[in-house]
Amino acid sequence: MRKYAALPLSLAAALVFGLFAGCSQGASPSTAESTAGDSQVVSTDSAASPTADGDSRSIEIWCWDLSEPRMKSNSAFTEQSGVEVKLTAVESKDMAQKLQTTLAAGGDMPDIAWLEATFRGKLLSLDIWEDITAEPYNYSKDDMLDYLIPLETSPNGNYVGPECPSVAGMAYKRELALEYFGTDDPAELEKLLPDWDAFVEAGKGVQEKSGGKVFMMSSLGLASIMLKGQTTEPFVIGDKLNLDASMRPILERLIELKANGICDVLDRSSPEEGASYAGNDHIFYPCASWSVEFTIKANDRDGEGRWAFMLPPDGPFPWGGTVTAVPQKAKNKVDAVEFIKFFFATVEGSKIELDAVGNFSPYKPVYEIEDFYDFPDPYFGGQNVVQEIATRVLPNIGGVRVPNQYDQDVDDVLNLAIKSINASDGTSISVDELIASMEDDLLNKQATLTK
Repeated sequence: MRKYAALPLSLAAALVFGLFAGCSQGASPSTAESTAGDSQVVSTDSAASPTADGDSRSIEIWCWDLSEPRMKSNSAFTEQSGVEVKLTAVESKDMAQKLQTTLAAGGDMPDIAWLEATFRGKLLSLDIWEDITAEPYNYSKDDMLDYLIPLETSPNGNYVGPECPSVAGMAYKRELALEYFGTDDPAELEKLLPDWDAFVEAGKGVQEKSGGKVFMMSSLGLASIMLKGQTTEPFVIGDKLNLDASMRPILERLIELKANGICDVLDRSSPEEGASYAGNDHIFYPCASWSVEFTIKANDRDGEGRWAFMLPPDGPFPWGGTVTAVPQKAKNKVDAVEFIKFFFATVEGSKIELDAVGNFSPYKPVYEIEDFYDFPDPYFGGQNVVQEIATRVLPNIGGVRVPNQYDQDVDDVLNLAIKSINASDGTSISVDELIASMEDDLLNKQATLTK
């Protein structure tokens, strides 16, 4: 294996997970107040190269991260290529509408658009994307991590573009693990909790020992993220609902968790759940490659040394992610693909992206470089979480659910089902009732769907 210089520890501590803005769910804190349509141009010392007609070369990216680290990363590409990079703020939830209205109005399309996981199925269903493996771009998807390819391919078979891997394991509070399981060692806990059956049984013991005050997890919402990510059965096949096959196992487990007091009744992403990270009533949380900085460290600012990372019951799973895609109507498609190649398909660009914004790379060769992801994190008691994700999480992603244009609608009805489960005692509610209600809601919302 080749040796690659690791970041200094002082920098690694700050960038262990960086911002992960390109891979996270929605806008990063640094860009939350950006307004769609505001454009910010990366400033570099090198002038943009002129085109044949004398105009400067540039590309425009519609995204939700206009932070200084992002611009610093982009400026490295400008310095090397002479192509200026312009960023226009568009929130992930607004991307599909903005693209469609721009097309309908005959406006200028971006050269690159960010397609975030929550809305990606709808975005990929729009027949507006270049296949960047075709001439004249010749992007090699063979160099990308295999599990990502189905997530980056449109229904018509176009490979629209790569993303930084966004995968998850599980974080936990060391002191609570030691108190209730007799160990805070990740390897030992993985042996104790190899699957969800073991997790439920362990949770019953925690409830009994704590008098019902301590829970394995803070919400059924977070548990559902894990359960969804660990399954691959499609929720919709074509335009036909497939909830009985795909959603039943998830709902059965959520009802079991509720009935046995394994999860608290907090609403996912609520202020109360945010506060729970710093508390002592909840042990485990799903932990994505982007969520350490956004959720755990942000919500438990005094938690250095308190946390650890492990593989979850039944294994790791994909969570989030943002594809960089090139619209067919873009003006500067060749330069746009060169930008994508630089950051997603070279060691140099992958290293710059890691240093500047903390993103993992989809580029297979970087995983052959010793110490590329070697950054022990003091916050996790010196545990090398980045290396754990690179060597134990990414290689063990068993499969993915292919994006579908109805994904957001399915998420909406699942969230309603979780509210119903939370409002019950876990024994007075049935999976059949929940699925029937979810099907009715989806059929009412989308006239194209059938049972």
